[in-house]
Amino acid sequence: MPEGLPRFAGIRSIIVQVGVIIGLEGGGTKTGCAVLNEQGELLAYAEGGPANLNFVDEATQRRSFETALNGALQGIDAPVLALGYCVAGTRANWDWVLQRLGNPPAFPIEEARMAMLSTGVAIAHGVAVIAGTGALIGGFVDDELKVQMSGWGTLLGDEGSAYDVAMRAIRAAVRAWDGRDRETALIEAVQRYFGVQDLRELIPLFYEQGVPRHTVAAFAKHVVDTARAGDTRAKIILRQAGDDLARDALACAAYLFARDDEFDVAMTGGMFKSRIFRSAFQNGFEVLFPHAVFREPVMPPAEAVARAALRRLRAG
Repeated sequence: MPEGLPRFAGIRSIIVQVGVIIGLEGGGTKTGCAVLNEQGELLAYAEGGPANLNFVDEATQRRSFETALNGALQGIDAPVLALGYCVAGTRANWDWVLQRLGNPPAFPIEEARMAMLSTGVAIAHGVAVIAGTGALIGGFVDDELKVQMSGWGTLLGDEGSAYDVAMRAIRAAVRAWDGRDRETALIEAVQRYFGVQDLRELIPLFYEQGVPRHTVAAFAKHVVDTARAGDTRAKIILRQAGDDLARDALACAAYLFARDDEFDVAMTGGMFKSRIFRSAFQNGFEVLFPHAVFREPVMPPAEAVARAALRRLRAG
């Protein structure tokens, strides 16, 4: 998405007379919607709220989809030639989306494929790693998804995700608060983010009122900021999370590739914006696969979904 573009904005405020392709991608923190013309040019992009049903209810997911769709399609009057869709978690109700768009051909796009294509590669060959609100790893050989790992959600896994990093930091803060561990600036970060003074106020907040998981995951950004400011504990947490994710990605790579093979490693999701996290991941991975080519996103996930749908539409 171009620098400085408003969150809900069309890249071109025009009325399109030809058909368009839509990519809709729902994640644990936000939903993206991208609109392409038949030549593959990006016409519009907009965002909505969270859509992962492991984190939010179906009503929230629908509102998120509607917000993203309304923002992206504003000012565009054209038939929808195809819909590409992808949602983190287990499921989504796509029937009403298809009805609204005129029941175009619909193409489900795997999360791992979306991640790989978002780095700009034409053919998926390697390991796609998502470290966003949740975590997911997929392995491809010659554009075929061969294996998928992680993606178990916050209760069963998601090591290396934003939620995982946030919970490690919150636990470190409460340990330091009652003297079980050394002082850390994460205490102040927790106080500011959750609006508490005494960290024991977190107990009714988490256990009685409940804190949405995407809200917890968003605290990871403050962990990154605390590490950037020099806090030792925050730095350790980011390194450990990056190491753990590298270990899991290595298991996927070892299933498909030999040590001297050259293949892509797509590093996607907000956690890779942290230099400490990213370096720990890369250093851990390239020890066993020195010829791996690390790639970062060059487009929003929803645009990658739209491009995958356009490709399938052209292929017939």
